Amino acid sequence: MAQEFESSYQYYYLDATSGMSGISRNHSRQMDLKLMRNLFYFLFTLIVVANASYAGEYRVAIFDFDDRLDNKYTTAKYIERQLKKKMGELELAHYSGKEDVSNSMQILKKLDSEGLDLIITITSDALIIASHVVKKTPTLFTNVNNPKHLGFRTLGPPGKNISGVSYYITVEKQLAFYKKILPDLKHVGFIFDSNNKSKKVELPEARMACEKMGIAYNIEVISSKMELEKAASRLILDRVEAIVIGSSGMLYNNISHFKDVCNQARVQIFSFNKEGTRNGALASLSSDYELMVDKLLIPMTLAVLKEGKNPGDFPIAFLKENRIFVNVAQAETLNIKIPANILEKAVIVR
Repeated sequence: MAQEFESSYQYYYLDATSGMSGISRNHSRQMDLKLMRNLFYFLFTLIVVANASYAGEYRVAIFDFDDRLDNKYTTAKYIERQLKKKMGELELAHYSGKEDVSNSMQILKKLDSEGLDLIITITSDALIIASHVVKKTPTLFTNVNNPKHLGFRTLGPPGKNISGVSYYITVEKQLAFYKKILPDLKHVGFIFDSNNKSKKVELPEARMACEKMGIAYNIEVISSKMELEKAASRLILDRVEAIVIGSSGMLYNNISHFKDVCNQARVQIFSFNKEGTRNGALASLSSDYELMVDKLLIPMTLAVLKEGKNPGDFPIAFLKENRIFVNVAQAETLNIKIPANILEKAVIVR
């Protein structure tokens, strides 16, 4: 608009001064009116833009370490929908690290240089990278494991410009839940993803929890879904009574790779993530990611954007109540009777 006004002004100035002969005073007055009208429109546009900026078009980036931009039903898309319900004046863009650390670092550094109002990160991997490379932009994280094992010294206000929400449930609490379904459970096998940062939290904690509870254990660490069947078979040969899979999409999205060998040996599968139960595990005790967004992350986000609060002043948040997920079709396949008091509280999956 400024450029249009400037060129219009130059045109009228030249037209009005290049030899007044042949140009009547009436015509000159008309040009002055046009000039004033253009000036009015220009000033009006400036006022509108200024008011829009004052009203606050918040700029938010959602960064997911995993590669799922094309999936409509992700935590990232759910955050977007919920935020837009709460506040209309919002510019929001999605980014993915494509499960690559170097790529993620480059993207987050670039986002940090763009003067955004907020970056929201998803997954433990994204949190670890953001905590090292994002220096200026307020940052909130979600869908992460225990932050104290991911570089944070406290679960209270961490300071600087970052805080967020964790799905963390202790392995001891997970095992206690499994024993409510299988009271005689004495030997457990664990499978962890070597490429997932949650392993750093879950693997040592699994050892400590089993030793504290007097449960024998074996552990397999793999890097590819193609290793799942062999890993499960080795655990079955070790005479485990149940297999627990850690927090990794590579694991819980590929239960079909080893479900048959477990069913044949009548070995139960449990998952730290509810998606594992939807994909064939018997049960899971899990934080509901959408509930975490609604009850914890959205209030934090509004406080940062609308009240100007610093994320680093917020204690890291956890859901007080966790959700039980039970795959009743799998229970029927293995003739497992789920206690009534668990079914009453559970989200039933078939």
